[in-house]
Amino acid sequence: MVSFEEETKPISNDKPAPNELPGLKSTPLEEIQPAPLDVQDVLTAVQASYPLLTSAYLGRDVAAGENISAWGDFDLKLKGSSISRPEGFYQTYRNAVSMEKPLFNGGYLYGGYRLGEGNFAPWYGERETNGGGEFAAGVGVPLLKDRAIDKRRAELFKAQLERQRVEPEIRAQLIEFSRVATIYYWDWVAAGQARDAQQGLLSLAQERVQNIQRRIELGDLKSITRINNEQLIASRETKLIEAERKLQSAAIKLSLFFRDPSGEPLLPHESLLPDGFPGQELPSEADLADATQAAIAASPLLAEMDWKIRQTRIDLQQAENSLLPKLDAQLYASKDVGEPTSSKGDKTPFELELGLFGEVPLQRREAYGKVTSTQAKLQQLSVKRQFTEDKTVAAVQDAVSALLNAHQRIRRAEQNVRLADEALQLARIQFNEGDIDLVELNIYEQATTDARLIDISAKADFFKAMADYRAALNMTPQ
Repeated sequence: MVSFEEETKPISNDKPAPNELPGLKSTPLEEIQPAPLDVQDVLTAVQASYPLLTSAYLGRDVAAGENISAWGDFDLKLKGSSISRPEGFYQTYRNAVSMEKPLFNGGYLYGGYRLGEGNFAPWYGERETNGGGEFAAGVGVPLLKDRAIDKRRAELFKAQLERQRVEPEIRAQLIEFSRVATIYYWDWVAAGQARDAQQGLLSLAQERVQNIQRRIELGDLKSITRINNEQLIASRETKLIEAERKLQSAAIKLSLFFRDPSGEPLLPHESLLPDGFPGQELPSEADLADATQAAIAASPLLAEMDWKIRQTRIDLQQAENSLLPKLDAQLYASKDVGEPTSSKGDKTPFELELGLFGEVPLQRREAYGKVTSTQAKLQQLSVKRQFTEDKTVAAVQDAVSALLNAHQRIRRAEQNVRLADEALQLARIQFNEGDIDLVELNIYEQATTDARLIDISAKADFFKAMADYRAALNMTPQ
């Protein structure tokens, strides 16, 4: 993992730099990214080099390979054989080569050549050919079963649909990964803001050390006030350390999504933190009113299930095809060439053969079982699709609720911060005039910091709710 850190001064080899985690490699900031880090930078990194999204993209290659494999069932096949019997009463030599091409209508084309030489037993006379061998051609066509669809075509159709199905699957993962990355980004920003708030609270106690000591020497304050202030410093330093840890944790989580072009995680340094949260704008009332329908129309999960339903319908067609009796027609023609090998000359004339071949399982339990099973799978997918649509609606409703709630909290939180700041200013005046003690002043200082933390939390929740809202509406990141 690479530390996304600005190198502002030399660092000794035996002492880690501040805010740098042990074991992480440092990379000069200016070589990677100017400050501050924006959420769009994270989303760009997700689309370019997030491993799980890269894995999802490879699903296209998987589907393309399966499609090519399915076409392989229609490949032209070359067959050959050579059978020799050099010893024995009947010495024979047989050689043959043929080609067979499956047709898209379920039939096939055949062409071949064979040569049979030697002394054949009378009952194997058909193996013998004239001196130049025999040329043959044929065609087979299904009349009932396998005419409209067969196993080869079913697998091909499903493979072609799979190439379509994988696209909404990729889009769904892109939307989800972008949502999580956005949430981690705002958690990181909020952690930085919270750390600054704790640092500010600590600075208040540190800045009045000399003033308290001077007032104690003048007899304006009791000696215990100095101890009380030191206690506050220690307590606030503890909270600052906790805030630093939360900031580090948020940065580490963000680094899972924020990566360099080679896919190496980048640990964002605190110098890349933005100064604050941007303005909070709600979607228009028209957009909120149309959110549910927009989410359903754009849902990649529903689109993916629709492709699965189409694939299962192909399985149902193939299962229903299995109910039909097998009835195939074949046409076969052959012609021997060369010197006749039979005194009767029975191999020389052109031969044409027509045939019908039938087969049917009387009980057809396998076919009926497949039909029943596939129909049940279609019903399952239909139920799941309806539930997915319900979940989509619920996700939109929840996201809109969270968004509106967070926006209302921000207005109250900002008002609370203003009032807390005013109260703290008055409390400082009263403390300097001796009207209140340090304990009371601490209450006002802590209240101001708490108000800032509430404001930070509300704004972070707003932007995280916005990420959920965009994901619920299935908006693809730009």
